[in-house]
Amino acid sequence: MQGSTRLLLVLSAIVTCLFVLPVVSANSQPDSHPADAGKPPAVFEGGEWSDEFWTPAWLFKTVDVDVSSGHLLLKLAEPLHWTQTWTAHFVDGEFFHTEAISDSVRLAPDGMGQFYTTGAYTSTVFYAGRPVDWSSADWTFLGIPGALTVEYRTGATPNPDDSWTAWASPRIVVGEFTCIYIIGGDHTQCWTNMSGIDSSEYIQYRGSFSSDDPAKTVALNDIDLVYGIHPSTGTALSVPVSPVDLREWATVIISSTIPAGTTLAIDILAPDGTVLIENAGDGDSLAGIDPDEYAAIQLHAAFATLDPSLTPDLDLWGVRWTVLRRVYLPVVFRHS
Repeated sequence: MQGSTRLLLVLSAIVTCLFVLPVVSANSQPDSHPADAGKPPAVFEGGEWSDEFWTPAWLFKTVDVDVSSGHLLLKLAEPLHWTQTWTAHFVDGEFFHTEAISDSVRLAPDGMGQFYTTGAYTSTVFYAGRPVDWSSADWTFLGIPGALTVEYRTGATPNPDDSWTAWASPRIVVGEFTCIYIIGGDHTQCWTNMSGIDSSEYIQYRGSFSSDDPAKTVALNDIDLVYGIHPSTGTALSVPVSPVDLREWATVIISSTIPAGTTLAIDILAPDGTVLIENAGDGDSLAGIDPDEYAAIQLHAAFATLDPSLTPDLDLWGVRWTVLRRVYLPVVFRHS
């Protein structure tokens, strides 16, 4: 009787262990205890692979497509530059408390032995010869970051009118807008993608100057705008995505901007090139792909435009999946 009772207690303890094992998702952290050190998690639920295009390392192949600071775009067929560095470049612009001198535009003297603390300079209108995509800009100025801000407006007429865009700065996004202050030279170097600035034939920029010290001026030393047109088509192919312990393919991840007159088609391929899903969209299911037959997949993007001044913009792509559930049970040893 005592032996039977003891056996029932042991079996009860084992069954209890089977039902109270912790469940840990791939995105959560279990409590840490010294006794658990080195033990694997009880359950893996899923994984994700994505590429935000900060480096070309995750791209297997591209044709007429470039990576540009977190974006995948049709490349510029021939990057061109509008550069202003000399007094002769600046002198025909419009000045407010500013002046063109010593191959720069600066806050002007206020007539009392000091400099104005605020001012503005509006450039001449630049004609690109045809509608183009304004790609990026960089500029250098004397002063700390924030002492000079640059805005742009674009249009289709030689003289700005109501058909032109309003003054605007490109979207400020981490990694797509940088200003670095050089302490020894007391100057700042800036660079930005021109995302948010409309494609056009004509462009104009405006610099707004500010200084908290009337004894010091702020001076724009140079500015360079990169622009051009795009080829009509281009493609990009990701590296193969091959999860460990794949159970089932789950969903697609896509973030993109597709202007009117352009298209972006993303297909899911097997590594041998077999098309598994055509024209996938964000959140689309991948459950129809057999994980046993296709343990690795690739993403393929086809870019196209009818307007060479425009390009589709792929900001992010990726896939999600679930993995095999592994339950680690207690081991019962019997001593003879």
